[in-house]
Amino acid sequence: MFFETFSFMYDWGLNLIRSIQSVSSPVLTAFVKGITFLGNPEFCIAVFVFLLWCVDEKKGFRLAVLLGFSGGLNVVIKNALQIPRPFELDPSVKLLDAKNFSTPSGHAQNSAIMWPFFAKNIHFLQKKRFLILKNVVAVLLPLLIGFSRVYLGVHYPSDVLIGWFIGFLFILISFLFWQKVSLFFEKLQHSLKILFCFAPCFLLLYIDKSQIEIPAFLFGFTIGRVFINEKGGFSAADGKIYQKIIRLIVGVSGAIIIYFVLNFAKEFHQISRYVIFIQFLFLGWWLTFGAPVIFGKLHLTGVKKAESTEEINNGEKNDK
Repeated sequence: MFFETFSFMYDWGLNLIRSIQSVSSPVLTAFVKGITFLGNPEFCIAVFVFLLWCVDEKKGFRLAVLLGFSGGLNVVIKNALQIPRPFELDPSVKLLDAKNFSTPSGHAQNSAIMWPFFAKNIHFLQKKRFLILKNVVAVLLPLLIGFSRVYLGVHYPSDVLIGWFIGFLFILISFLFWQKVSLFFEKLQHSLKILFCFAPCFLLLYIDKSQIEIPAFLFGFTIGRVFINEKGGFSAADGKIYQKIIRLIVGVSGAIIIYFVLNFAKEFHQISRYVIFIQFLFLGWWLTFGAPVIFGKLHLTGVKKAESTEEINNGEKNDK
């Protein structure tokens, strides 16, 4: 019904795609596909996993939660609106394949979260002489990634605009309230922390029962963080380069094993939904708890105490 009501907007968008593609060429298309890769879910996952295990576990956790919940909301909206892709209406504009529904653009959402996040959190970009580069990362990259989705015929301009709006709203809320929510969370009892972690999972499942992977992953990912902090914490920055490389090999190998060991059970339709939930719950738990524990046992990193609420509040870097 939404598509029929606003068909004029999507017709205009389809005409704009045709106009943009009138200047297409194999070289330009190859370049644009490279740009669109910077908003791919696979790329975003690789980035936050690298941050989580090798650079800064707090920033990696924060980015993953933002992208995860944003991705879950994206699926909810797509399934509710059920807007067909532009190339489903006009196959001639298809320069790249894409699955699921069209509105809003997940790539636009991802880019509007991840690149402003980097612009604000990469240390050297805060220096005045890197102001132009900082703006390129925060603004130009999301714009280019959004444009790439229109050029490739996989999204209408309106999809990209909605995706940008949701993504920028997420990152803005994060900048304003993440620290306050973190302080509130640290004061909770263990059982309330688990309940707090389950709330986004329950909300996404309640709104849209068709999606299981993202809610399950978010639940496992966040409770893993709770348990690793209670166990003593994990420092991604600690360790030499070769240790970090081994962490990535061990961690990714463990995630692959978890995925494929449980993947076969999807063939059994009566239990497939529950198995998928367990599968992605364990994947999330592995990233924040299972893998860091293994890293410690293999002497691939040191262990430091989790920061107290007071230390977080004062922004101190040294542990007590």
